[in-house]
Amino acid sequence: MKKSETMPTCIKTAKELLSPKEKARYDKLIDAASKVFLQYGFEKAKMCKIIKQAGGSFVTMYKIFGNKEALFVEVLSQKTEEIFSSIENSAISYSENFEDFLYDIGKKIIAISTTDDAIAFHRLIIYEGHKNNAKVGKLFFENAVKRTVSTVAKYFERERERGNISIEDPTLAAYQFLHLLKEPFFLAEILGVDTGDSPIFDVEKSLRQTVKIFSKGMVVKK
Repeated sequence: MKKSETMPTCIKTAKELLSPKEKARYDKLIDAASKVFLQYGFEKAKMCKIIKQAGGSFVTMYKIFGNKEALFVEVLSQKTEEIFSSIENSAISYSENFEDFLYDIGKKIIAISTTDDAIAFHRLIIYEGHKNNAKVGKLFFENAVKRTVSTVAKYFERERERGNISIEDPTLAAYQFLHLLKEPFFLAEILGVDTGDSPIFDVEKSLRQTVKIFSKGMVVKK
């Protein structure tokens, strides 16, 4: 990647560096930006539309975020923090058996990934993600996909070190688990396809079968 194409990085402490008044403005801008991005897409989302919904001025917006890309990164960061912090905490403190972990974490991820907001955001990423040198796609991948994978991979690594599971690459296994976890119903949700009463799209049945397939292939028999 050329230097001029360097992606803006999300600074997790950005909000903490603001004054109380700026923090209140930050929250309103993030909320408004989320709605505008979902409604118009990244490319067509205009800063003036965000300002109109949030109130305030362009000066404040650019002071806090710098540009539209940085604002989009912050929206992604906030959304992933809201969504995945509970999952990360569960993975860190989880002490039950491996199969129970897969089921519980899988159920949370499915529930989160199939909310109306999550589906709308995934549609936005699919529509906009490949444009402009895949700028939006890279932002989403770095701030959402990798974070989820890292959470699951860390648990896999911990269990491997304890001798409870046998796996060559915990990160790869995490990617594979998350991909298997969401199908076949997730793609249908993204495309807006009515799956009717087909048992193939039964979320609970799919989750339990995914957990069974994955755990049987990894758990060390003692």
